Amino acid sequence: MSVLAQTILIERPPTRPFDAPPTAKYVEYAHEVATRLAGKLSTRERRRLEGERALLARARFVELNGVVHHYQDVGPSDGEPLVLIHGWDCSAFWWHHVIDPLAQAGYRVISYDLKGHGFSANDPRQQYTVAGFSADLQELIRILDLGSVHLAAFSLGAFIGLHVAAHHPDMVRSLIFFNFSLLPYNKVASTFVPWLLDTVFNKVLRPIERRNLWWLPFIYARLVMAQNTPPVSDIRLGTLGLRYCDPIAVRVSATELSRPEILAAVAEQAKMIRQPLLLVAGANDPIMRPADGRKLVALTQNGSFLEVPKCGHLILFELPEHVIQIMRLFLKGVR
Repeated sequence: MSVLAQTILIERPPTRPFDAPPTAKYVEYAHEVATRLAGKLSTRERRRLEGERALLARARFVELNGVVHHYQDVGPSDGEPLVLIHGWDCSAFWWHHVIDPLAQAGYRVISYDLKGHGFSANDPRQQYTVAGFSADLQELIRILDLGSVHLAAFSLGAFIGLHVAAHHPDMVRSLIFFNFSLLPYNKVASTFVPWLLDTVFNKVLRPIERRNLWWLPFIYARLVMAQNTPPVSDIRLGTLGLRYCDPIAVRVSATELSRPEILAAVAEQAKMIRQPLLLVAGANDPIMRPADGRKLVALTQNGSFLEVPKCGHLILFELPEHVIQIMRLFLKGVR
């Protein structure tokens, strides 16, 4: 029996009728972690990899609209379902601090990788759009028979959560958005930004991460995106998303989110939702600015706004304890 089978596959949760086989991305990384743990490591590095192995052992896979998705399902099966949606060029592992505390509070916590991200398969049709991601989330809710769910979303994930809440209100009980806002359309930026993001992420940061120079993307994130320095283990999980995100997903999503009709739809969908909404902004977020977050909340029927001091765009890694407390208090209030 292989090292991978001994340390990862046997530990995976019991199968379900709709389970799909693990993706090649998952198998590759699980094998890499198992191989490294079999060798000589520093105490800190072994502890870090053992933490990743524990996350990998929770992996489940399900086919959504023709694409196999990685997800995790933690907490009591009869708990109120809470679905976590990660951000652009990230993965479900960005929520790893949140999952166990919320599961221990009685919630059934489902985190998943968007197609083309993390350990989910790439989409051969390249439908990396808000509507495409939204259709996958709807299918996940149906297949897992979750009924009406609480949705927590970070950055890009909030575009998806808002879309589902507005067009399928019966599926969504409440919304928590982190680092999200209205984005005003700018014709020059709409032409320049997709090219810039494609260059920075696909041609600079991704090749650097593949050479295990993870600290270079970290320096970029710390100087540009964050106000607080996360531990090395979180940095490594964050940059893992760079390795496995489909480069085409970066191009398609960045281009779509620069289109005026997509940006305008955010305001229209905000007016449509009736569910309780909490928007949490980082006071120093350079991308989703707090002032524009307040404008979005003002359009909703049942929204509230919270600005977190000394926080940038990466709140899930910058201030995870704050995130846990904020979510617990909000969810308790909408029970």
